[in-house]
Amino acid sequence: MKAIAFGEKLETLIDFKTPELSDMFAAMRAVADSGYIGSDASFANVYLLRKKYGTLIAVQDGFLFRYYNGQGSRRGYAFPLGADDPRNVLDLILKDSQESGRPLEFCLVDEPRAPILAEYFSALETSPILHYEDNRGDSDYIYSVESLASLLGNNYRKKRNHISKFSRTYAHFVLRAITRENVAEALEIEKSWLKSGMAGEMCKKTCECEQMAWAEYSEDEKSRVAEFCAIQEALENFEELGMKGGLLYVEEKPIGMTLASEISPGVWDIHFEKVIGEYAVNGGYAVINKMFAETLAEARLVNREEDINIEGLRKAKLSYYPLIILDKCHVTVSSLDWRTLNKDLRNAL
Repeated sequence: MKAIAFGEKLETLIDFKTPELSDMFAAMRAVADSGYIGSDASFANVYLLRKKYGTLIAVQDGFLFRYYNGQGSRRGYAFPLGADDPRNVLDLILKDSQESGRPLEFCLVDEPRAPILAEYFSALETSPILHYEDNRGDSDYIYSVESLASLLGNNYRKKRNHISKFSRTYAHFVLRAITRENVAEALEIEKSWLKSGMAGEMCKKTCECEQMAWAEYSEDEKSRVAEFCAIQEALENFEELGMKGGLLYVEEKPIGMTLASEISPGVWDIHFEKVIGEYAVNGGYAVINKMFAETLAEARLVNREEDINIEGLRKAKLSYYPLIILDKCHVTVSSLDWRTLNKDLRNAL
């Protein structure tokens, strides 16, 4: 099977390439037309994590196509997103898989779209076998903006108590929007959160996250470096990516930051949220979460992304009572008779 190098451009029916900032508006239009609200389709995520996952994209025929060269659940074709019936372009993915040598597998397929894949493949004369693998760590936690901003009701009593503790401990605090003038302070918070200059220094020397396979570093360290790189690039391209963010100050000292972008109209994705030191222990996360939600007056939903199977993170996300838990699966297609399928594809294309 032919190996696909990161950033390689092949002459196939789908004109895949490495994501660029200039792709943002066309990609976001396709996502909005599809009605999909998963965090993986946020253009900021697609762009900022392109090195980590070796992501390739194409925007054509009104659809956003993605291919991930990562591992596990970040490997394979993403479900095509656009306004029209996706079955009309799944033929292109099959043909691309055959011509490029990319394995025929689909990643991050949400529950509403998994049956569409099953129906599509069941209609083929080749009768392939579909293998489904669920990963709870990929599920998105999606909330009502109103509930996060108000924290009303008994469910949020503990959150209100955390905010009260913060208010009693620190008399003067304020949330300010991230701008060109204070963007450097947001990166300093990330450096402080890492608690060590090691990750930041490593990233400054390389910042080639797709090549991070250094045996001397743990997976957690490499993940932290990749996140540092993504935050740094997000802040460098803050306006170009259409991002919005907040800096939490106590006595004029920056102690927390959050970064978000719009997935589709009215649906925002919280990419990063960090509070440092004692301020985190004393309720800082509850404060920045609520105060930033209050700034999203134009939004109806907030996607706070997945928990990556970290128990503490899962507990924290569930404690805000998500409106939707968007489950996703990985689908591998096997026992496919390409000789028979080629006749079907010629007729379809």
